[in-house]
Amino acid sequence: MWVLVFPGSLLLNAAGPLEVFAAVPRVLGGEWAGSPPYRVVLVSPGGGEIETVSGISVCTRAFEDVEHETGPDTLIVSGGPGISCVLTDRRAIAWLQRRGPSARRLCSVGSGAFALAEAGLLEGRRVVTHWKFAEALQREYPGLQVERYALFLHDDGLWTCGGAAAGIDLGLALLEEDLGPHAALALARYFTVFLQRSAKQPQLSAALKAQSDALRTDRDLRLVRLHAWIAENLDADLRVERLAERLGMSPRHFARAYVAATGGTPAQTVETLRLEAACRLLETTREPIKRIAETVGFGHEERMRRSFQRQLGTSPLGYRTQARSGQRERSGQAGYRHDGGPAFALDQLAY
Repeated sequence: MWVLVFPGSLLLNAAGPLEVFAAVPRVLGGEWAGSPPYRVVLVSPGGGEIETVSGISVCTRAFEDVEHETGPDTLIVSGGPGISCVLTDRRAIAWLQRRGPSARRLCSVGSGAFALAEAGLLEGRRVVTHWKFAEALQREYPGLQVERYALFLHDDGLWTCGGAAAGIDLGLALLEEDLGPHAALALARYFTVFLQRSAKQPQLSAALKAQSDALRTDRDLRLVRLHAWIAENLDADLRVERLAERLGMSPRHFARAYVAATGGTPAQTVETLRLEAACRLLETTREPIKRIAETVGFGHEERMRRSFQRQLGTSPLGYRTQARSGQRERSGQAGYRHDGGPAFALDQLAY
């Protein structure tokens, strides 16, 4: 497994998936203890020590040092501010054009997708990058189909992800493809990942988006903290009257201030947070739909069904069936494509 880094790489882009692969022997033990399944090599155009954007240097091998080696099985291109220099480095692009097609898996983390696109390796493919650069990637390379919010995508041997912490999700997904779901879950527990996220989950959760919107427009930390409290208490009474009480405001004044700060109503935010939580539980547990509706605060199964139909165009059962079908198709298509998860609902809400 080769990981392409460069001066100005984002360290987490490379370290996220690498830590997942490197931990296999000590976490899983058994047959992997004496024979690690992955041999990871950091590669850079010039080799030697390169300084990442955080100021931490890593040791790499030059293109010439690996020229006569077979492989790689998996080639990962990291991202970071230094990617602009890679795009103008004809040697780096030529190397990707030569090595990329022979890899069983070709991957990018964050803005690393720009390098693969410049090398002509993404033409006509569905890809994702960090949400901040999605529009630029689509504009610069119109032959791509760029998904703005997907966490990561898997398209016939091509894996792209949103960057930063999403590199850990990508690493776990690659590990699951190689060693199975139990191994991936064991590594997720080891890294104390709150939830082994699927590709259907958005880069920006509904809770984070609500907090960001409030802070950007209102600068009121009380509202940011209120969103965090809502996300942790979805089964509570979250009517406007109760939320207003928490901020010491009248319901009418709170409702007006909330719309002014976020562009949407408190009820819309609560519904979206509950919908996102329900989607996670439908994907990752076997809990009865009725119990999930109670857990996330919808109360009644029919109320949750109406929300799913309105926001996602499907029923909770239909969503679960689609998610499980995708999980059985790890080899290539719907399971790792973002085609109607919670982020789709976020696009439709006015905040």
